[in-house]
Formats: sequence, structure tokens, C-alpha cells
Amino acid sequence: MSKISNSVNKAIQKIKLLQNRFNTNIGLRVFTYGENLKGVNTKRNISYGNFKLQKFDLIVPVNKIENLIPVVFYIHGGAWCGGDKCSYTMYCEKIAQSGYIVVNINYRLMPKVSIKTCVADVIKAIDYFIHNSKEIIKDTNLSFNPDFNNVYLVGDSAGAHIASLIAAKKTIGKLKLECNISALGLYYGVYEFKNISHDTSAIMTNLDKYWRSIYKNVAPIYKSISTTNFVTDNFPPTFMTSGEIDKLHFQSEVLYRLLKHNNVKVKYLSFDKSRQDAKHAFLNAPMLKSAKEAFNGIVSFFKEHKN
Repeated sequence: MSKISNSVNKAIQKIKLLQNRFNTNIGLRVFTYGENLKGVNTKRNISYGNFKLQKFDLIVPVNKIENLIPVVFYIHGGAWCGGDKCSYTMYCEKIAQSGYIVVNINYRLMPKVSIKTCVADVIKAIDYFIHNSKEIIKDTNLSFNPDFNNVYLVGDSAGAHIASLIAAKKTIGKLKLECNISALGLYYGVYEFKNISHDTSAIMTNLDKYWRSIYKNVAPIYKSISTTNFVTDNFPPTFMTSGEIDKLHFQSEVLYRLLKHNNVKVKYLSFDKSRQDAKHAFLNAPMLKSAKEAFNGIVSFFKEHKN
């Protein structure tokens, strides 16, 4: 990318500061690497590319429920310029406990790369796991048999955007992945970019300033990365969650209405303004009632949508 101006650097720093404020406001507990939860085995930092952040963690259930085990790919949030898979270790281990192979993905971040590269890295990680699972089994000594006819994408915030965009482009033939995406789990994501310059979220307005500083015309960029431009009636069944207290809540509303309009199977767990436990990033605080409700909702939804 081109040289980043001082103003852009300031915008990025503001975004990261705002992320920290979000975390403080909800009493965020970040769960990093430690002892595994019971019933799962984990292999960390499997490389899917040559760059430092092109790594994923693999988490598999110890007690195989069936011969073929469905696969969940988890995509972390962080406004495309922050976040790390290690903050979601416990969440992913809980999903694995429910009977899923989980691939918890890191990807390169802005401003060193573009948002399109963030998406491309996640696609590469998914594709790598699909085509190299047998070799990974040998290298890790983990025992698992992935069911690529039942793949699920889960993400929060920027990760929800990436998950939804990948699913949308796959369903319209703009992306080839040798798997079937059975359903999505989306936490408080961003799905439409065309009006973010008027957004009430400080994170999004600062991102808009950043993008406008490096692109002469942001309109085609925003169009190409907006999930809403690619939704059809073939979009996968989707579980969504967001809180009205979240300034990005309207983004979930936009996608929900669009999915309903296209007769997509969708379940929307929307928390009203009285729910102070439903601020942005509530997933990262598993002691919150909202986090528990959303987790249980996603697991139940995935079990309902299995081939």
C-alpha cells in the first residue's frame, strides 16, 4: 500500500482507542492461551501462508460424536485493523465441545494490507484446511474426520462482515470453495458500507476517513465489500445477534430485512436498549447473559441446519 499519512495514522489510532473503550465498557475479559477446556484437543499456530499472521488454531472434540464431524471456521473481529484469534480461544473450545471441529483464523490487518486482503486471507485459510486436512492430521497427531458438506462460518464485528461476504460471494458463484456452507453465525457485524461517512459509530467514520485518504474513489470499493450487494435467496441460513445499545446495530437491521426480503432462513436475536449487557463485543465477556444466550442460540441453530 501507499505511504500512510499522519492523519491516517491518527485515524487508525482512534479506532484502536475506541476498541479499547468498548472493551472497558463491557468489562471485557480476554481469554488467551492456557489450559484447554475438557473434551477438546488443540493445535495452535498452523501456518496457511508465508506471513506471520497467516495462521490458525485447530480445535477438535476428544470424544468423536460421529464419523464425520462438521467444521466451524471462526473469524475474529477488530475493525479489520486489530484483534487476534487468541482472544477467542475459550469461545472456540466451547463450540468444539458441542461437537464441531473449529478452525480459529488469524489474518493480516489494516493498514499494512487492504480490507480485501483481510478477506482473501480468510478464504485462503479455509481453502488450505479443506485441501490439507489429511496432512494436518498426520502433522498434529489429532484424530478427526472433517465433514465439508457441513461447514459453518462464525464471526464477530469485522469477522462477521468477512464471514457474510465470503458466504454471499460463494452462493452467487464469485468464489469457489470446495465445501457446503450450511449456516452462518454473525455477531454485530458491518454489512453495508455506502453510508458509513454518516455513521453514528466513531469507528466507522474514522475508517471512512482512512479509506478516502488512500482511494480516489471509495464508491466501487464500498460496493465490492458490502455483503448487501450480493445477497440472493441462496444465501445460507443465518443466525444473527446484536444489541440496540450498539451503535452498529442498524447494520444488523439492514441485513436482517434484506435476508427476510429474499426468503432466507434467518433467526435474529436482537437485544433491546434495556440490555446493558449487549454492547459491542459482548461475545468476549462470556459471563454476560447476552453472550450465553447468543452462544446457545448459534449452537441450536447450527444443529437445526445440518445436511
